[in-house]
Amino acid sequence: MLAVINFLNPNVLWGLLAVAIPIIIHLFNLRRVKRVEFSNTSLLKRVKEESSAKRKPVELLILISRILGVIFLVLTFARPVYKNKENDLSLQDEVLIYLDNSLSLSVKDNGQQTAFDNAYSLTQDLVNAYPDGTVFRFIENAYANSIATEFTRSTLTDNLTEIQQVGVDRSFQEIANRQTGQGIKGDVYFVSDFQDNTGLSSLQSDTTSNYFLVPVSGSEYSNVYIDSVYLQNTFLSGSVTNLLRIRLRRNDRSTDRVNVKLYLDDRLSGTSQVSFEDNLLANYDFEIPAIDQGMDRIRISIDDPGLAFDNDYYLAINQLDKIRVLEVYQSGTPSYVSSLFEDNELFQFERVNANSLDNQKIEAADFILINQLSSYTNQLTNAISNSIDDGKTVLVVPSRQSTSSELNRLGLRVTGDTRQRVDLEVPDYENPFFEGVFVENSQNLEMPNARVYFRLINEELPYLSFKNGRSFLSKVLSNGSLFFFSSSFDESITSFPNHALFVPVLYKLALGSKANLSNLYYSTDDETIVYPINGQDRSNIYELRRGEVLLIPDQRQEENRLIMEIPKDQILAGHYELVLNNQVVGTLAFNIPKEESNVHTIDFDYLEELSASPSITLLNGDGGQSVREEIRSGIDGIPLWKYALLGALLFLFLEIILIRYL
Repeated sequence: MLAVINFLNPNVLWGLLAVAIPIIIHLFNLRRVKRVEFSNTSLLKRVKEESSAKRKPVELLILISRILGVIFLVLTFARPVYKNKENDLSLQDEVLIYLDNSLSLSVKDNGQQTAFDNAYSLTQDLVNAYPDGTVFRFIENAYANSIATEFTRSTLTDNLTEIQQVGVDRSFQEIANRQTGQGIKGDVYFVSDFQDNTGLSSLQSDTTSNYFLVPVSGSEYSNVYIDSVYLQNTFLSGSVTNLLRIRLRRNDRSTDRVNVKLYLDDRLSGTSQVSFEDNLLANYDFEIPAIDQGMDRIRISIDDPGLAFDNDYYLAINQLDKIRVLEVYQSGTPSYVSSLFEDNELFQFERVNANSLDNQKIEAADFILINQLSSYTNQLTNAISNSIDDGKTVLVVPSRQSTSSELNRLGLRVTGDTRQRVDLEVPDYENPFFEGVFVENSQNLEMPNARVYFRLINEELPYLSFKNGRSFLSKVLSNGSLFFFSSSFDESITSFPNHALFVPVLYKLALGSKANLSNLYYSTDDETIVYPINGQDRSNIYELRRGEVLLIPDQRQEENRLIMEIPKDQILAGHYELVLNNQVVGTLAFNIPKEESNVHTIDFDYLEELSASPSITLLNGDGGQSVREEIRSGIDGIPLWKYALLGALLFLFLEIILIRYL
């Protein structure tokens, strides 16, 4: 496109005929002549000649100033605009505007305006830049209105006044997918802080729409937030130490220390001051009581003077999902396993005799313990094989009478060993299996002993080993989770059942059999969550309740899991009760995505690289020209009337100087 100058009011150019006025004034001097009598006419003649020679060029300058002044004044009202390929925008009649109203726009600029306030103003400018009759579509993070809804300029202006910030973030790919799904083509505006650029690169290949990137930024902001929280052990039990591990993150080094408080059901349980030293990350552990009220309503609070929306973090520890433990025994099998799992809030325990097996009980169990059977029936071997294929955990403890051939029927490849009594080696403390079991990682720990009855050939991973290198407890190389003790639990063969290590090891094996324990917390932008249930009537509907607010998410039940589609446009950070038949069956905790807390400056270099694509334009109002003016200049061209007005005033001032002083 060639550079051209157009006039928005070309009819005003007829006013250029007014240039004739200063010319007429110059040709016909209308000034009144005054007669002055002098006694010496020779002196008057000499003065007149000198004055005429001096005024002729001055009068020409005055004439030129008047002509140019009139020309520029007429051009001012004709509204000239300059347009070339650099500022040409071929705008369309259909417009889609995405306004990012996530919490990351809470940062303030030097004028104490939040980035969201600036985003709102920019969006309003975009709307006003288009003429009446333009069809607008609008979308924001809460999805409060359908993307298919058509707005006029006035109705969209009214709708914008109701938009508030929400704790939901949307990727640009998600917005683009909704746009494509509705078949919307036209001018698409992204008004955002572009904290997450995911999906923007895919816009380069879409040439059916014009994409405009409108960045919104605040000032540099110092912020400290909770990066992650997890339990050292995935369960609570008085038998092992449990810690709530907190990881804090800061986005710069301006804050050295921060106060951290732990609340259980709004009751202060612990407080500490955490130092970052020279790191961006800091860790702190709160010890969690084994049994306490309010464990389903945990809140961690930090005293951070920066952004306030992420200073509280919510957790919920639900002990509702019991592990179904099944012990298969025979007459004469000791009962200490029963005493271990019975009357425990974590487990639903049952024993069945190997001579009267119930396949339904085996299928329902999560953890199956084959306790010292001398032989294995076809029914049992088939049931164990199916359980392993289904992902269940099976633990085999041989008896004194077990043979290699019998054990091999369960998928074990074992051979007899020396039966020598050997002490066990100190556990590998780096193994996650033993995390949280020991208060101190001592190499002088007194360990139990046992006779080495069997040697496992198809071993995948040893958990406990003898000092001679043989394995005592191993995971079997198989498609599922099959574990094997190489010795019987008979007191004459091993001291392991009487050792303090016995309880946490069996608990770990049992608890590891169920991976669908409820999460400590979920994110407000999680679309789907899975929550364990105990097989309630599937015809009943679960509800989420927070105070007076009641939500009924889309849901379905699969086995003992409740799968809910979370309405993330309605979920807020905090605790929600899971309600069934007006009874609270659990608590869910939701938090703002940590990406919202990681406030950083916009990568303008990346946005400029994207704008090299013919379908993407970067609108940056930080250069002095407002976004509205930039849009209008893209439609009509760069307005030049201001410069024409300055020219008219300049030549008017020059005329006054010439008349007054020359």
